[in-house]
This record gives sequence, structure tokens and C-alpha cells, in this order.
Amino acid sequence: MKLKTAPFYLILFLSLTFSLKAQNIRISGYIEDGQSQTPLPYATIWLKNQGKGTTSDEQGLFELTSKKVKDTLIVRFIGYETVRRVIDPEYNNKYRVQLIPSSQTLNEIEIKSTKSRNFESFEDLSIAKYSIDKAITMQLPSIAGEPDFIKTLLLMPGATKGLEGSSDIFVRGGDADQNLILFNSAPVYNSGHLFGFISVFNPFAVEEVTLQTSGFDAEYGGRLSSIIDVVSKKPSFDQFKMEGAIGTLSSNLAMEVPIIEDKVAISLAGRRTYADQVTKLLGESLPYYFYDVNAQLDINFSASLQLKYHFYNGRDVLDFRRVTDSGFAAGTSFDIENNTHTLSVDKAISPLWKSKTNVFYTQFRYNIFSFFQDNRLNVISNIYDLGLNHAFIFQPSENNSFKSGIDIIRHRVDPNLIDTEGELAEVIPSSEGKSRDVLEGAFYTSWKYQKNKLGWQLGLRYSMAILENKEYFNPEPRFNVKWQINENENIKLSYSRMYQYLHRVSSSSFALPTDIWCPVTDSIRPQYADQWTIGFQHLWLEKDVLFNAEVYYKKMNNLIAFREGTNLTLNNDLERSMVQGNGSSYGFEALVQKESGDFTGWLAYTLSWSDRQFDEINGGRPFRSRYDRRHNLSLVTNYEFNPRWSVSAVWEYISGARFTPLIGYTPVTNPSLTGVELIPIFPERNSVGLNDTHRLDVSVTFRGKERPGKKWLGTWQLSIYNVYNRTTPVAITLEFDENSQEYFYQQPGLFGVLPSISYRFTFN
Repeated sequence: MKLKTAPFYLILFLSLTFSLKAQNIRISGYIEDGQSQTPLPYATIWLKNQGKGTTSDEQGLFELTSKKVKDTLIVRFIGYETVRRVIDPEYNNKYRVQLIPSSQTLNEIEIKSTKSRNFESFEDLSIAKYSIDKAITMQLPSIAGEPDFIKTLLLMPGATKGLEGSSDIFVRGGDADQNLILFNSAPVYNSGHLFGFISVFNPFAVEEVTLQTSGFDAEYGGRLSSIIDVVSKKPSFDQFKMEGAIGTLSSNLAMEVPIIEDKVAISLAGRRTYADQVTKLLGESLPYYFYDVNAQLDINFSASLQLKYHFYNGRDVLDFRRVTDSGFAAGTSFDIENNTHTLSVDKAISPLWKSKTNVFYTQFRYNIFSFFQDNRLNVISNIYDLGLNHAFIFQPSENNSFKSGIDIIRHRVDPNLIDTEGELAEVIPSSEGKSRDVLEGAFYTSWKYQKNKLGWQLGLRYSMAILENKEYFNPEPRFNVKWQINENENIKLSYSRMYQYLHRVSSSSFALPTDIWCPVTDSIRPQYADQWTIGFQHLWLEKDVLFNAEVYYKKMNNLIAFREGTNLTLNNDLERSMVQGNGSSYGFEALVQKESGDFTGWLAYTLSWSDRQFDEINGGRPFRSRYDRRHNLSLVTNYEFNPRWSVSAVWEYISGARFTPLIGYTPVTNPSLTGVELIPIFPERNSVGLNDTHRLDVSVTFRGKERPGKKWLGTWQLSIYNVYNRTTPVAITLEFDENSQEYFYQQPGLFGVLPSISYRFTFN
């Protein structure tokens, strides 16, 4: 073990050694309005020749490192004239910059008080990383008027949806279980309500969602394709706030309550569908509902010590029972539940050292119960995680930082516990799946450094999985390199290796309660992937427009599949049916995004290829993956006519998913020579595609008029899903035409035009 951990200390030692050689000096300054002398927060400051920059803080102050050479300081702020000043840090390292409002555009341009996400993406060393704007998500059209961060992620490059309405995400040729979804550092195993049609993340309880599909930081691991990091909303420490929504499908209510000003605050958020209660009032029965609850406690012990506790619970319940007049009784119920608890502690040890600690607990379970007459079937499955991640951050200078830490997760997986009674027990006998404990852990270290036009992030993660009779140890190197061509353009390159020790077994194209998670074993090896990405960015800073283009290649190994003909339903011996093989994916992605002004939005395009190869499947020949969708195009727009009226539209075009059709039968004499059996004939696996689809969604938002002292502000939104009623295939059915006496395939869809209306409010 000493030899295996030596690279961590070597990298850390070399990094610290290099940092001591820095000969730069720090320059600082103050950015203010030249007329009112008020500070301008988040103004952009650049050193032209050195290709580095920063932004001013909320007080208009800035600081950055510079060489002892002359340079041009460029200061920009939307709605103001750009200032360029020749500086010589060797003789003067403090500057006061006054910006003059632009007389031609001041009344037309929105002056932003937050840091531009486009600028953050441009200056970041990471590649293929997208931060989802909450304000935009709340305005976009959606199913039943439910704002959904997961659905917004599907509009970004590289992210492909499964079937219509599903919350499954397929990233850069990977499978749906290869995405690590974190809610305040706690893993989430089921991300959808209503069979995946709606995300489990209440938009009123979420502050930010980030999707990263390449160039992963060393602190992340456990999945091959992406990291989806969901961060809860921080409560206000000085003002009571309440917001909520009444929608077509569900209602929301969220509150932020300061307990001790600037010290202690709590937030609560709840959401429930009420369709079952409305139908009950009408004398009908709809035996389904879902709900979720978020609670958070924030404590500021001091400026250097903060604590946060977050709790989440969400459930989906279906309970259908029927008793006829003749006494026949039957029914089905299922209960799906997610729980997460996270305790976070942030500590500033010194101006150069910080530590972050998260302790979390996650539970995902489902319980299915069916009966008819004297027959009973009960299926239970659980997964429990108890974990800790701890990191130290050392930043000796503005452009030089180090992070090292540990990740430990103890998984307990209880696969299907099947309990049957009656005649059904003869067909499906009771069985108890064996519980499995897996200890998954990792040590990691990373070094970020940016000098002049060149920056890099080097990382090494050493992961492990310890089972009852097997141990796995694997190094996961990563690096990102950025070359600043000029103040508006850069090139980024990344490589990462990722290992996965837990995978999902799915018996359907939907995310259903019968899906279970299985850990690696002594015979099922961990999946791993190597991914290369190269990207180019161009930023039009004055217009806040970013163009991003990337090319990637990903090689996947030890992928999981099942032997042809395997029955996955209520199967407690899946390991014998599993086979492992390889896969690859490659493609091109492009994004044009505008974030300020009356007109905002983005255009995202993905051109991709994805294939699989298993010795026991398709005769050992390579075949296209299930969701190998060649083209994926998303156009997202939002236009504000004035502060009260806005309209949003989303248009999507996506190539059809793949499937293996039945093309005929061949007659074969049965073993007893008494008749003939028809054996189905199939072509190459996934050789046929569903129809390409496109869809337009539109929403109109009307906000209440703001007045001084007005505490209640309401917003109405009309949303129309699938405006021109275009069917999106969700399945393949084999039909028989009585007239032609031939079989044919039909591709049914789920939704036609789906209008909805919602009312949202805030109270301060």
C-alpha cells in the first residue's frame, strides 16, 4: 500500500516546490461608477498580455497576481464604457478605476449584479462543465408546468434522453447508471417521480445544478459518464421569505426563517401532487401520489467556521385495490422512497488553508405488493449508503492551489426479497436475496496552476472496493490543460480515467421500481473508462455570448449486459446471467450561449457515435448501443418584452433510439416429432432505429407589478408542451393487419398537446 500511495505525496511535494519559485507580485484595485462613486461588483478585469483575469467582489475590490512587467489593464462592465490603462506593477500595484456609463446603451442593457456564467466557464480550467441557471429553468416550458433541472440538463451538449418524459440521462455514449447524481454530496439513486417523468429535486429547494461530462476533478469518482451536482438553496440569515406554486399537477411551498440574525437560519420546502385528493372530491379514485420534503439548518459559528445540515425525503405511492360484487379481490401497490441526510462543515484554518467535511447517509428502497384472491406477491429491495468525504485546500497564491482528501462509502445492498403465497408460490417461489456489503473508498490529490497564458489541473485518484472475498485497487489519473490564445479565445484539453463499482440492473427502458443496484463481485469486475476531450472557446465579453466546441473519444471496459434470452423479472440470481464487454463512443459537441439582455438562451448540438461489443451477444460482433442517437439539437430561447411579460420556447430534434426487430419465423420440428415450433428470427442487435423526433414547447410568463413596500408578488405561467402535436415514440408494438394479412411495427407515443397553467408567488 505504501508504494501505491507514493504518487500522492510525490505530486504534492513537487507542487509545493514549484509554488515556492513564483516571483509574481499582487496588484489590487477598486472599480466604481465614475458619476456616483458607488462600487461596481463583478466587473471583469484582464491583464491583456499575460492573458489572466478576475472579477471585482461585492465591494468593487479586486486582486490578482502579475509579473513585474508593463501590461494593459482592461476593465469591463455591462452598460459602461470599457477602460484600458497601461500599468507598470513594479512601480505601482494599487489602482482606482472609474467607469463611465455608456450613453448609447445604458437604457437598453440590463446591468448585471451577478458574475457571468459564460465568463466563469471561459476562465475555468475545467472542460465540458455546464452550470444550469435557476431563473431560466423556472421560465422554460415543462410537463404539467413543473420546472425541472434534470430536463434542462437534457438540453445541454452531450446529454441525451431515454424515452419521452423519463428522467434517465445518457451522456456521451454511456448508460443511465453511469451518472453520479449528488444532492449536497449524498448520492441519489432514483432521480424521478411519476416513473421518471418529473425530477425528485424541488426547484424551490435548489440553488444550483452543475453537469460535468469530461475533465473530472480528482475528488469525484464512482461513475463513468458524468457528475450531476445538485446544491440546495441557502436560507436567508436576515429576512423571512416564503415562496411557492400552485400547478396543474402539484403544489409547492418553501420558507426561509432566520433564527439568530447572521448566525442561524433554517429553510423548509415541501411539494405534493394533489390529483388523488381532487379526484376523491369528485367521487372518483386516482390511487397515486408523490411528495418530497427538504429541510436545512445553517449555522455561522464565525467567519471561519460554518455548519450545514440538509435532509431530503421523497416518496411515490400507488395503491390500487378492487373488489367486485362477486367477491373477486385484486390489487397492486408500490412504494418508492428516497432519503438523504448530509452534515457539512467548512473551516478556514488560516488565510491559506481550508477544510471541507461532509458526512452523509442515503437510503433508496422500493416495496411492491400484489394480490389476487388467495395469491400474494411481495418484493422488497433496499440500498443504504453511509459515507464521509474530507478535503484540505491549500492556496499559497491566487493562481496556485492544491486539494487533497479522502472518500469513504459503505454500501449495503439488499436485492430482491421475494415473498409469495397461494398457487403463485408454485410458479414464483419465495426467495431471499443475499445482502452485500461493499466498502468503496478513494484517496485523491490535485494541483491547479495558471501562469501567463498556460494553466493546468493535474489530479490523481486512487480508488478501491473491498468486498467479503475480493479487493479492487485502481489508479485514476486526470489532467486538464488550458492555453489562452488571447483575451477572447482559448483551447482546452483533458484526459480522465473513471472506475465504477456499482451498477443498475434494469428490466425496462423506463426507470421502474423493479430496477435494482448491484455491486461488483469476485466475478463481475468494475467498469472503467478512459476519455479524451479537446475544446475551443470564444467569448464575446461585451455581449456575454460564449461559443464552445469540443471533440471527444471515450473507451469503456467491463460494461454490463445480459445473455440473450435472460428473464430479469424477479430474478435473484442475476450474476450468472451477466456478461461483460467493451464499448466506445466519440463525437462533436457545440454550444452557443447568450446570458444577458432581453434575449437569452442557447443552441446546443451533438453529433455522436456509440457502440458495444460482447463475446456472448450478437455473435461477438460489435453493435450500436440502445441510445446511439446520431443527432441531437436543442434551441432554447427566452425573450423579455418588459419586466412583467416574457416568453420562452424550446425546440428539440433528436435521432431515434435503436431496437432489434422481429423479422420472421422459421419452422422447426419439435423434439417429440409431433408438430412444428416457430423459432423467431432477429437481425443484428439494435440494427433498426425508431423515427427521428422533434418537438416545440412554449411558455408565457406574466409577473405581478412591483411596488415599494409590496411584500407579495405573484407570477402566472402558461405552458404548452408539444405545441404541434408531434408523436415521440416510446415503444415498439407488433401489430397484425387483417386486410393485408401482414405484421407491422407501430411506434406509439405518450403525450400529444399538453397545456398547463401555474401560479407562483414570493413573500418577503
